[in-house]
Amino acid sequence: MLSQSRGLRLALVLLMSLGYVAWHGHDHVAYAGDDDEEDGGGDDDGGDDGGGKGDEGDEGDEEDDKDQPPVTSGGLFNLKTYPVRELSRPLTMTQGIFQARIGVGVDISAQSAFESFGLNAEGRYGFRDNVTGLFGLTDGFNFKQFGFYAGVEGALAYDLIDFRTALRINRPASAEICMADGMGTGTPPCPKDAMGAELPNKPTGKYNAGKVKASIDIGFPFRYVAKPEIAIIALDTLMSIDLDGSKPDLNPSLGIATNPIAALSVVIFAQLQIADFNTDAGFFTVPATARVEFSPSQKLDLGLEFTFLNVKPPEGQKFYDSRFLTFFLQFRAGK
Repeated sequence: MLSQSRGLRLALVLLMSLGYVAWHGHDHVAYAGDDDEEDGGGDDDGGDDGGGKGDEGDEGDEEDDKDQPPVTSGGLFNLKTYPVRELSRPLTMTQGIFQARIGVGVDISAQSAFESFGLNAEGRYGFRDNVTGLFGLTDGFNFKQFGFYAGVEGALAYDLIDFRTALRINRPASAEICMADGMGTGTPPCPKDAMGAELPNKPTGKYNAGKVKASIDIGFPFRYVAKPEIAIIALDTLMSIDLDGSKPDLNPSLGIATNPIAALSVVIFAQLQIADFNTDAGFFTVPATARVEFSPSQKLDLGLEFTFLNVKPPEGQKFYDSRFLTFFLQFRAGK
Protein backbone atom coordinates (compact mmCIF):
# COMPACT_ATOMS: atom_id res chain seq x y z
CA MET A 1 0.00 0.00 0.00
CA LEU A 2 2.85 2.39 0.75
CA SER A 3 4.42 1.84 -2.69
CA GLN A 4 1.07 2.35 -4.39
CA SER A 5 0.38 5.62 -2.59
CA ARG A 6 3.86 6.87 -3.49
CA GLY A 7 3.17 6.04 -7.14
CA LEU A 8 -0.17 7.87 -7.04
CA ARG A 9 1.38 10.95 -5.42
CA LEU A 10 4.13 11.02 -8.06
CA ALA A 11 1.55 10.67 -10.83
CA LEU A 12 -0.54 13.56 -9.49
CA VAL A 13 2.54 15.80 -9.17
CA LEU A 14 3.56 15.07 -12.76
CA LEU A 15 0.11 15.76 -14.17
CA MET A 16 -0.41 18.98 -12.19
CA SER A 17 3.08 20.29 -13.01
CA LEU A 18 2.69 19.74 -16.73
CA GLY A 19 -0.77 21.26 -16.78
CA TYR A 20 0.42 24.42 -15.03
CA VAL A 21 3.54 24.93 -17.14
CA ALA A 22 1.81 24.19 -20.45
CA TRP A 23 -1.30 26.26 -19.74
CA HIS A 24 0.65 29.31 -18.61
CA GLY A 25 3.28 29.04 -21.35
CA HIS A 26 4.06 32.05 -23.51
CA ASP A 27 2.29 32.48 -26.86
CA HIS A 28 4.36 33.91 -29.69
CA VAL A 29 2.79 36.27 -32.18
CA ALA A 30 3.45 35.63 -35.85
CA TYR A 31 3.78 39.27 -36.88
CA ALA A 32 5.12 42.05 -34.69
CA GLY A 33 3.75 45.13 -36.46
CA ASP A 34 1.44 46.28 -33.65
CA ASP A 35 4.26 47.78 -31.57
CA ASP A 36 5.27 50.11 -34.38
CA GLU A 37 1.68 51.26 -34.83
CA GLU A 38 1.29 51.95 -31.10
CA ASP A 39 4.47 54.05 -31.12
CA GLY A 40 3.00 56.16 -33.92
CA GLY A 41 6.38 56.38 -35.61
CA GLY A 42 4.99 55.75 -39.06
CA ASP A 43 2.55 58.70 -38.90
CA ASP A 44 5.13 61.14 -37.53
CA ASP A 45 7.71 60.34 -40.18
CA GLY A 46 5.43 59.96 -43.15
CA GLY A 47 3.22 63.02 -42.72
CA ASP A 48 -0.43 63.41 -43.75
CA ASP A 49 0.25 62.74 -47.42
CA GLY A 50 1.62 59.25 -46.66
CA GLY A 51 4.85 59.99 -48.52
CA GLY A 52 8.51 60.19 -47.57
CA LYS A 53 9.71 57.70 -44.97
CA GLY A 54 6.23 56.16 -44.68
CA ASP A 55 6.63 54.59 -48.11
CA GLU A 56 10.04 53.27 -47.18
CA GLY A 57 8.54 51.73 -44.04
CA ASP A 58 5.92 49.90 -46.13
CA GLU A 59 8.63 48.45 -48.34
CA GLY A 60 10.52 47.32 -45.24
CA ASP A 61 7.38 45.61 -43.89
CA GLU A 62 6.98 43.71 -47.15
CA GLU A 63 10.57 42.49 -46.90
CA ASP A 64 10.00 41.41 -43.28
CA ASP A 65 6.82 39.55 -44.26
CA LYS A 66 8.78 37.42 -46.71
CA ASP A 67 11.00 36.25 -43.84
CA GLN A 68 8.11 35.15 -41.63
CA PRO A 69 7.92 31.39 -41.02
CA PRO A 70 4.98 29.45 -42.52
CA VAL A 71 3.82 28.41 -39.02
CA THR A 72 4.39 29.86 -35.58
CA SER A 73 2.94 29.32 -32.14
CA GLY A 74 0.57 32.19 -32.84
CA GLY A 75 -1.61 29.61 -34.53
CA LEU A 76 -1.84 30.65 -38.17
CA PHE A 77 -3.66 27.45 -39.14
CA ASN A 78 -7.38 26.85 -39.27
CA LEU A 79 -9.28 24.07 -41.00
CA LYS A 80 -9.09 25.81 -44.37
CA THR A 81 -5.32 26.30 -44.17
CA TYR A 82 -4.37 23.16 -42.23
CA PRO A 83 -1.49 21.49 -44.14
CA VAL A 84 -2.20 18.47 -46.30
CA ARG A 85 1.48 17.53 -46.01
CA GLU A 86 1.85 15.68 -42.70
CA LEU A 87 5.39 16.91 -42.01
CA SER A 88 4.17 20.52 -42.23
CA ARG A 89 1.60 20.01 -39.48
CA PRO A 90 2.45 21.25 -35.98
CA LEU A 91 3.19 18.69 -33.26
CA THR A 92 0.39 20.08 -31.09
CA MET A 93 -3.13 20.65 -32.42
CA THR A 94 -4.07 24.25 -33.22
CA GLN A 95 -6.37 25.82 -30.65
CA GLY A 96 -10.01 24.90 -31.27
CA ILE A 97 -9.32 22.03 -33.71
CA PHE A 98 -10.37 18.49 -32.81
CA GLN A 99 -8.88 15.44 -34.53
CA ALA A 100 -10.45 11.98 -34.26
CA ARG A 101 -9.16 8.65 -35.50
CA ILE A 102 -11.21 5.47 -35.89
CA GLY A 103 -9.53 2.19 -36.83
CA VAL A 104 -10.36 -1.46 -37.44
CA GLY A 105 -7.60 -4.05 -37.13
CA VAL A 106 -7.22 -7.74 -37.94
CA ASP A 107 -4.67 -10.36 -36.98
CA ILE A 108 -2.87 -11.61 -40.11
CA SER A 109 -0.42 -14.02 -38.45
CA ALA A 110 0.18 -17.25 -40.37
CA GLN A 111 -1.62 -19.55 -37.93
CA SER A 112 -4.49 -17.23 -37.00
CA ALA A 113 -5.19 -14.96 -39.98
CA PHE A 114 -8.59 -13.22 -39.76
CA GLU A 115 -9.56 -15.07 -36.57
CA SER A 116 -9.29 -12.07 -34.23
CA PHE A 117 -10.03 -8.38 -34.64
CA GLY A 118 -9.66 -5.07 -32.84
CA LEU A 119 -11.15 -1.58 -32.77
CA ASN A 120 -9.71 1.74 -31.68
CA ALA A 121 -10.97 5.29 -31.25
CA GLU A 122 -8.57 8.13 -30.42
CA GLY A 123 -8.83 11.91 -30.22
CA ARG A 124 -6.74 15.07 -29.89
CA TYR A 125 -7.99 18.59 -29.11
CA GLY A 126 -6.11 21.89 -29.12
CA PHE A 127 -6.85 23.72 -25.86
CA ARG A 128 -4.25 26.26 -26.94
CA ASP A 129 -1.85 26.37 -29.87
CA ASN A 130 0.83 24.81 -27.67
CA VAL A 131 -1.34 22.60 -25.42
CA THR A 132 -3.16 19.49 -26.65
CA GLY A 133 -5.46 17.12 -24.80
CA LEU A 134 -5.40 13.50 -25.93
CA PHE A 135 -7.36 10.33 -25.19
CA GLY A 136 -7.96 6.92 -26.72
CA LEU A 137 -9.50 3.48 -26.37
CA THR A 138 -7.91 0.57 -28.22
CA ASP A 139 -8.27 -3.18 -28.28
CA GLY A 140 -6.95 -6.17 -30.19
CA PHE A 141 -7.17 -9.95 -30.51
CA ASN A 142 -10.89 -10.08 -29.68
CA PHE A 143 -10.42 -7.90 -26.59
CA LYS A 144 -7.66 -10.10 -25.16
CA GLN A 145 -5.64 -6.87 -25.32
CA PHE A 146 -7.01 -3.41 -24.55
CA GLY A 147 -5.94 0.01 -23.38
CA PHE A 148 -7.42 3.34 -22.32
CA TYR A 149 -5.42 6.53 -21.96
CA ALA A 150 -6.03 10.23 -21.31
CA GLY A 151 -3.44 12.95 -20.97
CA VAL A 152 -1.98 16.24 -22.14
CA GLU A 153 0.87 17.31 -24.42
CA GLY A 154 2.55 20.71 -24.27
CA ALA A 155 5.23 22.32 -26.41
CA LEU A 156 8.67 22.82 -24.88
CA ALA A 157 10.14 24.17 -28.13
CA TYR A 158 7.24 24.77 -30.50
CA ASP A 159 7.07 22.31 -33.38
CA LEU A 160 10.33 20.65 -32.33
CA ILE A 161 9.89 18.93 -28.97
CA ASP A 162 6.95 18.47 -26.60
CA PHE A 163 6.36 16.98 -23.18
CA ARG A 164 3.60 14.38 -22.95
CA THR A 165 2.10 12.60 -19.96
CA ALA A 166 -0.95 10.38 -19.77
CA LEU A 167 -2.72 8.01 -17.43
CA ARG A 168 -2.99 4.60 -19.09
CA ILE A 169 -4.94 1.53 -18.05
CA ASN A 170 -4.14 -1.47 -20.19
CA ARG A 171 -4.01 -5.22 -20.50
CA PRO A 172 -1.40 -6.71 -22.86
CA ALA A 173 -1.81 -9.94 -24.80
CA SER A 174 0.86 -12.46 -25.75
CA ALA A 175 0.93 -15.11 -28.44
CA GLU A 176 0.59 -18.67 -27.20
CA ILE A 177 3.72 -20.65 -28.10
CA CYS A 178 3.75 -24.44 -28.43
CA MET A 179 6.41 -26.65 -26.87
CA ALA A 180 7.01 -29.47 -29.35
CA ASP A 181 7.89 -32.95 -28.05
CA GLY A 182 8.82 -34.46 -31.40
CA MET A 183 5.93 -36.93 -31.17
CA GLY A 184 3.32 -34.71 -32.73
CA THR A 185 1.66 -34.03 -29.37
CA GLY A 186 3.18 -30.73 -28.37
CA THR A 187 1.73 -28.67 -25.53
CA PRO A 188 -0.40 -26.93 -26.56
CA PRO A 189 -0.87 -28.59 -29.98
CA CYS A 190 1.74 -27.23 -32.39
CA PRO A 191 1.06 -26.07 -35.94
CA LYS A 192 2.36 -28.42 -38.61
CA ASP A 193 4.00 -27.98 -41.98
CA ALA A 194 2.76 -29.40 -45.29
CA MET A 195 4.33 -32.77 -44.46
CA GLY A 196 2.58 -33.01 -41.09
CA ALA A 197 5.69 -32.33 -39.01
CA GLU A 198 5.43 -30.17 -35.91
CA LEU A 199 6.71 -26.59 -36.05
CA PRO A 200 8.39 -26.16 -32.65
CA ASN A 201 8.37 -22.86 -30.75
CA LYS A 202 5.80 -21.39 -33.12
CA PRO A 203 2.68 -19.36 -32.23
CA THR A 204 -0.40 -21.58 -32.11
CA GLY A 205 -2.69 -18.84 -33.38
CA LYS A 206 -4.15 -18.18 -29.94
CA TYR A 207 -3.46 -15.31 -27.57
CA ASN A 208 -3.31 -15.12 -23.78
CA ALA A 209 -4.60 -12.08 -21.90
CA GLY A 210 -2.16 -10.50 -19.48
CA LYS A 211 -2.71 -8.61 -16.24
CA VAL A 212 -4.58 -5.30 -16.13
CA LYS A 213 -2.42 -2.49 -14.75
CA ALA A 214 -2.40 1.30 -14.53
CA SER A 215 0.58 3.54 -15.22
CA ILE A 216 1.66 7.09 -15.98
CA ASP A 217 3.29 7.39 -19.41
CA ILE A 218 5.97 10.03 -19.98
CA GLY A 219 7.32 11.05 -23.37
CA PHE A 220 9.11 13.87 -25.16
CA PRO A 221 7.70 13.79 -28.72
CA PHE A 222 10.44 15.07 -31.00
CA ARG A 223 10.48 15.75 -34.74
CA TYR A 224 13.36 17.10 -36.76
CA VAL A 225 12.38 17.91 -40.36
CA ALA A 226 15.62 17.65 -42.33
CA LYS A 227 13.78 18.37 -45.59
CA PRO A 228 10.09 18.89 -46.44
CA GLU A 229 10.06 15.23 -47.55
CA ILE A 230 11.86 13.56 -44.63
CA ALA A 231 12.00 13.82 -40.84
CA ILE A 232 13.27 11.97 -37.78
CA ILE A 233 10.68 11.27 -35.07
CA ALA A 234 11.42 10.00 -31.58
CA LEU A 235 10.38 9.63 -27.94
CA ASP A 236 6.61 9.71 -28.28
CA THR A 237 7.08 7.43 -25.31
CA LEU A 238 10.09 7.21 -23.01
CA MET A 239 9.05 5.48 -19.78
CA SER A 240 6.03 4.35 -17.78
CA ILE A 241 5.60 4.60 -14.02
CA ASP A 242 3.50 1.66 -12.83
CA LEU A 243 1.01 2.49 -10.11
CA ASP A 244 1.13 -0.97 -8.54
CA GLY A 245 4.44 -0.19 -6.85
CA SER A 246 6.65 -2.13 -9.29
CA LYS A 247 9.66 -0.62 -11.02
CA PRO A 248 9.10 1.74 -13.97
CA ASP A 249 9.26 0.42 -17.53
CA LEU A 250 11.56 1.86 -20.18
CA ASN A 251 9.90 2.23 -23.60
CA PRO A 252 11.64 4.72 -25.92
CA SER A 253 10.54 5.00 -29.55
CA LEU A 254 12.37 6.03 -32.73
CA GLY A 255 11.38 6.29 -36.36
CA ILE A 256 11.57 8.06 -39.70
CA ALA A 257 8.81 9.82 -41.63
CA THR A 258 8.74 10.61 -45.34
CA ASN A 259 6.43 12.75 -47.49
CA PRO A 260 7.35 11.92 -51.11
CA ILE A 261 4.33 13.94 -52.26
CA ALA A 262 2.17 16.29 -50.21
CA ALA A 263 -0.84 13.98 -49.95
CA LEU A 264 1.14 10.79 -49.16
CA SER A 265 3.21 10.03 -46.07
CA VAL A 266 5.06 6.90 -44.96
CA VAL A 267 6.17 6.44 -41.35
CA ILE A 268 8.28 3.60 -39.94
CA PHE A 269 8.97 3.45 -36.22
CA ALA A 270 9.79 0.99 -33.45
CA GLN A 271 9.51 0.96 -29.68
CA LEU A 272 11.85 -0.74 -27.25
CA GLN A 273 9.81 -2.12 -24.33
CA ILE A 274 11.89 -3.06 -21.28
CA ALA A 275 9.78 -4.19 -18.32
CA ASP A 276 11.05 -3.06 -14.91
CA PHE A 277 14.19 -1.63 -16.59
CA ASN A 278 15.50 -5.20 -16.85
CA THR A 279 17.76 -5.24 -19.92
CA ASP A 280 18.55 -8.96 -19.71
CA ALA A 281 17.75 -10.98 -22.83
CA GLY A 282 14.19 -12.20 -22.86
CA PHE A 283 12.85 -9.33 -20.78
CA PHE A 284 12.18 -6.91 -23.61
CA THR A 285 10.18 -6.74 -26.83
CA VAL A 286 10.46 -4.50 -29.90
CA PRO A 287 7.15 -3.88 -31.67
CA ALA A 288 7.50 -2.06 -35.00
CA THR A 289 4.97 -0.35 -37.25
CA ALA A 290 4.90 0.85 -40.85
CA ARG A 291 2.14 3.38 -41.61
CA VAL A 292 0.98 4.64 -45.00
CA GLU A 293 -1.37 7.63 -44.97
CA PHE A 294 -3.19 9.44 -47.79
CA SER A 295 -4.64 12.91 -47.19
CA PRO A 296 -7.15 13.99 -49.86
CA SER A 297 -7.91 17.24 -48.00
CA GLN A 298 -7.11 19.31 -44.91
CA LYS A 299 -9.91 17.57 -43.02
CA LEU A 300 -9.40 13.91 -43.86
CA ASP A 301 -6.70 11.22 -43.74
CA LEU A 302 -7.00 7.57 -44.80
CA GLY A 303 -4.41 4.95 -44.09
CA LEU A 304 -3.24 1.59 -42.86
CA GLU A 305 -0.73 0.38 -40.28
CA PHE A 306 1.19 -2.87 -40.53
CA THR A 307 2.53 -3.92 -37.12
CA PHE A 308 4.98 -6.65 -36.11
CA LEU A 309 4.35 -7.47 -32.46
CA ASN A 310 8.02 -8.22 -31.78
CA VAL A 311 10.88 -7.87 -34.24
CA LYS A 312 13.27 -9.33 -31.64
CA PRO A 313 11.51 -12.62 -30.78
CA PRO A 314 12.94 -15.51 -28.75
CA GLU A 315 15.20 -18.01 -30.52
CA GLY A 316 13.30 -20.29 -32.87
CA GLN A 317 10.69 -17.68 -33.81
CA LYS A 318 10.60 -15.24 -36.72
CA PHE A 319 9.87 -11.53 -36.40
CA TYR A 320 7.00 -11.89 -38.86
CA ASP A 321 5.28 -14.76 -37.00
CA SER A 322 2.94 -12.34 -35.17
CA ARG A 323 1.60 -9.42 -37.18
CA PHE A 324 -1.45 -7.15 -37.21
CA LEU A 325 -3.02 -4.89 -39.86
CA THR A 326 -5.12 -1.81 -39.05
CA PHE A 327 -7.19 0.34 -41.43
CA PHE A 328 -7.99 3.82 -40.12
CA LEU A 329 -9.86 7.02 -40.94
CA GLN A 330 -8.79 10.31 -39.37
CA PHE A 331 -10.73 13.58 -39.59
CA ARG A 332 -10.56 17.09 -38.17
CA ALA A 333 -13.28 19.54 -37.13
CA GLY A 334 -13.41 22.92 -35.45
CA LYS A 335 -12.69 26.51 -36.32
